[in-house]
Amino acid sequence: LLPSCVKMRSFPFSMLSHPVSRPWSRLSQYSSIGSSRLHSFSTSTTSTDYNVTSNDLEILKNELNHCGGEIIDPHLHVAPWFNNGEELAAGLAENDVSIGLLYNPYPKDFPLPYDINEKVYDIASSSNGKIFCLASLDTTHDNWEEHREFELNRLMSYLKREGCVLGAKLAPPNTCLPLTSPIIGDVLECLNEHDGKNKVLAIHIGTTPMCGPMGKQFGVKCLCSDEYIDPRYLEKHVKAYPNITFAFLHSGHEFLSPEDDCYYHFRYANECITMAQEYPNVYLSLSAIFAQSPDGTLKYPGGFELVKKMKQEGIAHKVFWASDQSFVKESIRPALIMGIKAMIEAGFTQEERTWSLNGCTRKVFRF
Repeated sequence: LLPSCVKMRSFPFSMLSHPVSRPWSRLSQYSSIGSSRLHSFSTSTTSTDYNVTSNDLEILKNELNHCGGEIIDPHLHVAPWFNNGEELAAGLAENDVSIGLLYNPYPKDFPLPYDINEKVYDIASSSNGKIFCLASLDTTHDNWEEHREFELNRLMSYLKREGCVLGAKLAPPNTCLPLTSPIIGDVLECLNEHDGKNKVLAIHIGTTPMCGPMGKQFGVKCLCSDEYIDPRYLEKHVKAYPNITFAFLHSGHEFLSPEDDCYYHFRYANECITMAQEYPNVYLSLSAIFAQSPDGTLKYPGGFELVKKMKQEGIAHKVFWASDQSFVKESIRPALIMGIKAMIEAGFTQEERTWSLNGCTRKVFRF
């Protein structure tokens, strides 16, 4: 049956304020999770792989120990190197990640030989409890009203598979969905009416490389003007649905070059940070921010500065690490190590780093 749901400020990207201490009353219940199943630390990476050094491996080993051997990667996409959940979980374990969260948007003008929700659910449900997923829907129809009932039922049918499906996913710039679109409200109303604990909307906030030369090369249309990436357009929804958690994936990071028309000088990263300060139900992810080339250089500069800003603005407790690197299996651990090093340089305490690598993700996605 059709559910009844089918019926601004900017801060300079500077580092002037002082760190704000936060209570960690819930951290202890997460930091020891998985300690009884501590996996063997992998030492297969050499200094020639993404320039990961033996010291880097020691840093990662320390973080793993404080996480009880359990680091979570809550930003994974379907990739050619795995066909089922067991293969994906094994690949994550090679990168010292124990649990993963898998999701894909329904692409625009790019037909796939499978249904997105069915694909990610099948992978997650064949992982022996190591992989979870998010549900989505196709928002790219030219006539939304014509397809609205079908798409919202598609979303709701997977949200009801609560043991494996932890929430909903949207990717506005990738699917040409304006943040001002009524579709956003439709999705949130379905989440709100859903009688379950998986009331989470993970939403891409920030530009995408596909808005630049890469998109032109592959013939993929994405849109990165303000109405597709400014998180303030979501503010009315954040206020209206305090029981829904908003995970701002990528935290407004810049994924285009400064010469591009859609480069915003970290304006929307600042907005994400401010909204995480203002609203208890807004959280930020570090996904893709520490993506690297094989020589270890960052593909998208500014990540270390962004993490410092997060710390200085007192939102370390609202930030979770994620890779968004599953397309190349070997790149997951370098992104993890670089993220840890950025947190260390930014002054994240050990407790805060452990929270980012495990506890915050558990809180946001309500494992």
